Amino acid sequence: MSKIAHYLNEHILGDVTTDIATRKALATDASILTMTPEIAVYPRVTNDIRKVARFTYQLAEKGHVMSVTARGAGTDQTGASITNGILLNTPAYMNQVFEFDNKQRLIRVQPGALFGAVNQALRLHGCYIPTAPEGEQYSTIGGAVANNASGPFSGRYGAMDSYVEELEVVLANGDVIQTRRLSKRELSKKKGQQDFEGEIYREIDGLIEDNQSLINNKLDPEGFDNSGYASIAKVKDASGSFDLTPLFAGSQGTLGIISEMILKAEFYNKEQSVIAIAFSSSQDMNDALEEVRKHNPEYATLLDAELLRVAVSNGKRHAFIAEAIAEKKKLAGVILCRFADFGERTRKRKVKKLQKAAEKLNATHVQIAEEEAEIAELMAIESYIRAAQQATVKDAVVTPLFRGVHVPAERYEEFTNAIRKLSLAHKVAMPHYGYVNDSVYYFLPQFNLRTVTNKQRMLKLYDEFAELVTRHGGTLVAESAEGRLKAPFSNKQNGPELTELYTKVKAVFDPHGTLNAGVKTATELRSVVSHLRPDITTVAQATYGQ
Repeated sequence: MSKIAHYLNEHILGDVTTDIATRKALATDASILTMTPEIAVYPRVTNDIRKVARFTYQLAEKGHVMSVTARGAGTDQTGASITNGILLNTPAYMNQVFEFDNKQRLIRVQPGALFGAVNQALRLHGCYIPTAPEGEQYSTIGGAVANNASGPFSGRYGAMDSYVEELEVVLANGDVIQTRRLSKRELSKKKGQQDFEGEIYREIDGLIEDNQSLINNKLDPEGFDNSGYASIAKVKDASGSFDLTPLFAGSQGTLGIISEMILKAEFYNKEQSVIAIAFSSSQDMNDALEEVRKHNPEYATLLDAELLRVAVSNGKRHAFIAEAIAEKKKLAGVILCRFADFGERTRKRKVKKLQKAAEKLNATHVQIAEEEAEIAELMAIESYIRAAQQATVKDAVVTPLFRGVHVPAERYEEFTNAIRKLSLAHKVAMPHYGYVNDSVYYFLPQFNLRTVTNKQRMLKLYDEFAELVTRHGGTLVAESAEGRLKAPFSNKQNGPELTELYTKVKAVFDPHGTLNAGVKTATELRSVVSHLRPDITTVAQATYGQ
C-alpha cells in the first residue's frame, strides 16, 4: 500500500485500497474509455470525503496534484466516473435514504442510493422523481444529479436540476457548504465571509456581472445544453436572489463533491393509458410528432425503421411490430406514448384524440392499452431499444458517443435527412430513437474499435455528426453532461468566449485542479484517444453497478 493510501486509511472511517484487482474493476465505466485509479476509497460519512479533499488540496499546494473523482454505480457513459487518481466509490456505504417529508414532498438522500430504490420508496407514498434516466434501476441518484440527467419523462417534467432543492457539497479544500437559493441580503452576508465559501460567492457573482451580456445572448436557462457550466444562467435571477445549486447539478464533480441532497418529488399516478402507433411513411410519422406534443403525454418515444430492423436481426419480436409489418410490409417507425393524467376521462380523451389524429395521418397500425397487464405488454416495445444496442457485427460495439443530442422539433425532419446522407457517405448505419416531448435523440452506430483506423473513423464521423447537430440549432450534450468523451467536441461547439467563461468558473471552485481533472475542460482530442479502451465490447446491463 502506498504512503498516501496508508495515511488516508489511518484518518478516515471508510475503506482505502490499492488492490490491483479492485482498481482494475473500477478502471472502466459505461463509456468507451479506461483509466486505472491509483487509490480506491469507500467513504462512510461526509467527513471521509472532506478529509480526502483537504489532503489532496494541501498536497496540490505543495506541487503534487492528485485528482479526486466521485463514482456511483459506474453507468456514466462519458468517462466522468474514472480517474488515474483517487476514486471515491459512494454506493458501498453512502447510500442511505434519511427521511421523507410527505407534506412538502421532500426527500433527503445520500449520493450512493440507487435511483430506482429511491423511487420505489417514494411510490409507497404516492410520489416519485419523474426525471429518472434510462438506467434508473442500476444508476445512483448522485450520478443523476452530477450529470443533470434527463430521461424518458424529462420532456414533460424537466431535467434532474428541476428536482434538486438543496445540496451538501464538499469543496476542493475540504470545506463543507449547504446550497440553497439566497435572498439579496443573505447573498451579501455570504460574500462577506472570509473563507473559501465567501470567496466562491464573491467570484461567481463577479463573473456573472462581468459576463451578463454573454450569458444572456448565448445561454438559455430553459434550454437543453448541459455542456460546460451553462447552468450559470440559472444561478442569479432578476430579483437578485442567488443559488449555487444549479452549478453543481451537471458539474460531474468538477466543482465540488456532493455528499447529501434534498430532492423534491412529484405525485405519482399508477393509473395510466398507453397508445402505440406505427407508420409506413416517414413523412406521415414526422407530421404525427407535432400531434403527440400537443397532447402532452408523460412519455413519448419514437423508434425509427433502422432501429427496428437491427432489433429484429438480433432476434427481438413483439406482436404489435409483427402485425404492423404484416399490414404494409415495411415500417418507417413506431411512436409509443403513455398518459398518466390523474383524471381517467382526461387520459382516455387524449388517447382517443391522438388515435384519430394518427389515423388521419395514415397510421398503418394503432393499439391502445388501459389495463395493467395490457400496458406492460405494449410498453415492452421499449425492449427494441435495448436489442438494437447489441452489436450485430463481430467485435463491434454500439458506441455511446452519439447519444443524447437535442434538435429543435421543427428541424427534426431536416436533421434526420442530413443524417441519412452522412450514414451513406460513411457506410455506417445510424439507427436512432428519441423522446418526442423534448426532442432528445440517441443514435446507435456500430464500430469495431480494435484498430486505430476504426477509432479514427468513428471520431471523424462524430465530428461531422456534431457539426450537423450545431448547424440544425441543436446541442450535443442534452441527456447528461459531456464528461471526458465529448469535451473536445462540446468546447468546439461552445466557442472561445463560453469556453473561457467555463474555465474561469472551474478555477474559482478548483484552483489547483484536484476535482475530477480532465472532465468538462478544454481537453484535446488526443487526450481522449489515449484513454480509448483497447478491448471495448458492448457493456451489458448485468455489469452495471459492479
